[in-house]
Amino acid sequence: MAGADVLPEVVRSKLLRRADWRFLLPNPKPARSTCFAGGLLAEAVGLISEHVADARLAPPGECDLAVAVNPGRATLSAARAALRPGGSCYTEWYSPLAGGSGGVRRRLEAAGFEAVTCYWAWPSPSRPQLWLSLDAPGARRYFLTSRPAARGIVGRGARAVRQALWLLSLRAHVTFPVCATARKPVGPFDGRPSTGRPKLGAARGSPNASAPGGDLARTIRAGWGGWGLGPTPDSLSWLVLAVGERSISKLVGLVFAEPDPRPRLAVKLPRVPEAVSALTREATTLRAVQALRPGGVQGVPRVLFCREHAGVLTLGETALPGLPIFTQLRRDNYRHLALAATAWLANLAGRSDPRPRTAWWDRLVEPVLTAFQESFGSVLDPGLLRETEGMLATLGDLPIVCEHRDFSPWNVLVTADGGLAVLDWESGELRGLPALDLIYFLSYLGFFLDGALASGRCRESYRASLNPSTLTGAVMAESLARYAGQVGLDPAGLRPLRLLVWLLHSRSEYRRLVDDVAGRPSPEALRRSLFVGLWEEELRQATGISYRAQPRLIVRCRSSE
Repeated sequence: MAGADVLPEVVRSKLLRRADWRFLLPNPKPARSTCFAGGLLAEAVGLISEHVADARLAPPGECDLAVAVNPGRATLSAARAALRPGGSCYTEWYSPLAGGSGGVRRRLEAAGFEAVTCYWAWPSPSRPQLWLSLDAPGARRYFLTSRPAARGIVGRGARAVRQALWLLSLRAHVTFPVCATARKPVGPFDGRPSTGRPKLGAARGSPNASAPGGDLARTIRAGWGGWGLGPTPDSLSWLVLAVGERSISKLVGLVFAEPDPRPRLAVKLPRVPEAVSALTREATTLRAVQALRPGGVQGVPRVLFCREHAGVLTLGETALPGLPIFTQLRRDNYRHLALAATAWLANLAGRSDPRPRTAWWDRLVEPVLTAFQESFGSVLDPGLLRETEGMLATLGDLPIVCEHRDFSPWNVLVTADGGLAVLDWESGELRGLPALDLIYFLSYLGFFLDGALASGRCRESYRASLNPSTLTGAVMAESLARYAGQVGLDPAGLRPLRLLVWLLHSRSEYRRLVDDVAGRPSPEALRRSLFVGLWEEELRQATGISYRAQPRLIVRCRSSE
């Protein structure tokens, strides 16, 4: 990973995602690799390895990883020779002549490899969103049934046809391309196909099931019963999700007790060292949140382990399956979903006595205001900054609550029983301010309802939510009133808190702008900030101050403050 932090984000993220398959291996951090391929894949191997040996000159028996595309017998023989005993091989097969996953397995075993596991990278290995084992019926069924529901007769029909084709190809083992992981045996090769099986495919279970290997496998099996998940299953598998679009986005491995299609564990893995601290914070926050109530908080994952495996910090949590709330959103259920999230946040906050400004201002407001001025001040009207300081100064005593700080429609799931589950607690603030999560959530829920994220009209959508005569404005006002009443918040504090939420989330947006160019953002990029635009809309509504509107842009902005 040396030098990766100086690459522009678009390049760094593309290379790292091209190598996400490394998390299917027992060792995702190879010291020495060799690559029998070129292009982006070869660059990605170089980025994740300490050293890459020339495939033609690789010293025999010294590599931890060998990578190849459409390899023939000679290439497979060279890859095996380059690997140390127990080293891993990753291959991609794009030709139907390979014979599907069965043919790929036979070729690799004939070349002297064992523990062969075949995967489908969807939609493609070059831009994967998930890695699905072709020999795990439970994980396969979960993938097919967890797709968001289509809308309209045509959409539902197309979805049914697409699922039928997927299922047919998966069952027939003719999905292409096939991505395969394998291992060089520790003992000598006698020329006969290996009968080795995947590490966590359990001796008594399906020989072709796949799951995390090495120390991670042992941790999961050892803890299964103690975590209240029932008897340790004969066969485990996992489905790896490549969530998020940034380098710092984590991968999530869903662990299944085959053939049960319900994921039982969610294992989070960092792509880059900078993401490690976020996982540690999430573990700390989740443990504290669960301690808030004697029986835990409904809809919050429970931490099962947080420790290093093969040199990579891994965070294991109970899996909370469901569909993102925005995929269920319609105009006729918008108010219901908004009020459900309001009630959930109010329950999390509880009710406590308001605390004076001296107890929280220097910790929760002053640093946010300072960072906003330092990051975006060069392109802002000083008069608007003064108005902001004046409005925030009107905040009186406030209850202290647990903030999620990324309570967004993509992190809030609707479960099978109609309840809510909330994911990704890495940005949480255990002793935060009220209403900020709710304002953020309702604003984005309105963006999804209005289609503003796709059209780039987030400012217009937010402006409408400030007007109680609109649907989103009426629901916003009702939700905030209910929340304030339940947590003991003076409604007079809502206006400055609405302003504060955009200053808070602008910090993560600024960090993304810095990463995009591996340096200081241009004035034009700063002026196009979504959260600066929403801050201006809030000021305009509160004070009537006019401003020069910024150009419209397509927004794909997520906060991870």
